[in-house]
Amino acid sequence: MIPRVLPDLLLPAHTGEDLSIRPSGPDGRTLLVFVPHAFTPVCGSELRTLAELAPRLREGGTEPVVVSCDTKYTLRAWAQDQLGERWDVLPLLSDFWPHGDVSRQCGVFGDRHGGPRRIALLVAEEGAVVDEESTDIGRPRDLGRFLS
Repeated sequence: MIPRVLPDLLLPAHTGEDLSIRPSGPDGRTLLVFVPHAFTPVCGSELRTLAELAPRLREGGTEPVVVSCDTKYTLRAWAQDQLGERWDVLPLLSDFWPHGDVSRQCGVFGDRHGGPRRIALLVAEEGAVVDEESTDIGRPRDLGRFLS
């Protein structure tokens, strides 16, 4: 079950720094895009789509962030493979250790496949979850609907 308010959480990014999943500023929002596994076809497609949407999402006050249970090193290689020179256009956060801890706290961990379910959470100030989009593991989400 997804909590109404997410705790303040910090995860390592594929670029090396630790990042908060909470929005910054009173009007900011964070779009947490949980992906089951790097280097899979649907997740790669969604990563490329999100990279294309990132500038417009930011213009609307939403910071897109990808969260996976893969290591930050795997996420960096995946970003470089999928996005080429734009590998750092958006943060990819590693929920690797303790394995899936943040995904569990957000209520999106799938025990069956050992990673987060295919779900996106729109988080507003104070960590309030204000919207979500989910699909089955083999189907991409409509991430464009978060453009405002």
